[in-house]
Amino acid sequence: MKSNRLGLALLVVGGLMLITRLTPGNAFVELVWLAGYVLLASFLWRTLEGRVPLGWRIGVHGVIGIIATSTLTRLSGSVFLGFAALAFMLVYWYSPLGRQRTGWALIPAGVLTTLALVAGVDTLLPRWDGGSIFLLGMTATFTYIYLIPREKGGGRWALWPALVWAGITLLANDPGGGLARWLVPLAMIGGGVALIGWARGRKRDHQTGAPREDEEAGPP
Repeated sequence: MKSNRLGLALLVVGGLMLITRLTPGNAFVELVWLAGYVLLASFLWRTLEGRVPLGWRIGVHGVIGIIATSTLTRLSGSVFLGFAALAFMLVYWYSPLGRQRTGWALIPAGVLTTLALVAGVDTLLPRWDGGSIFLLGMTATFTYIYLIPREKGGGRWALWPALVWAGITLLANDPGGGLARWLVPLAMIGGGVALIGWARGRKRDHQTGAPREDEEAGPP
């Protein structure tokens, strides 16, 4: 069974390398085969989980990332950063420690994914503003961490960096000084996100009987 899986993996990698060499510079084809590399890396990581040490899995993942970076010419920068982000996400998804204890991996995964998107946009869509994408990506990273349950690695602390990044995003995209007309709806959206997260946290604490964060410290 292991030999079959390894043989299949070699066939897929070899086929991808041949196809990318036959159609160099084609952005659509590179995106399609990038998806194939990502699926292959995820499959091998999950297959090797619990069978080999983490260092071996990172090594295999790195080899696939190097092959992808060297063969996908137009997306090489994005691929390098994206595979680094994927490694952190795979640690988060499949670690035997559980997602609550590996929630830290969401931060580097989000940062690297954002940088990969910026690099890809600069290559494929040079007219787009990469700075705005970076700011939006950072805002989305911390907003996601705030909204997911604590047992899946989330944390209410992430609300504050999410709000800070959202504020920086607004200021950076307001060259005409028309920010005032956006403040009320955006404040309502931010308040809605905060209330949803707070209500979900209260509901989970009530169901599990766990104390809230403001109660864990106990009386002074």
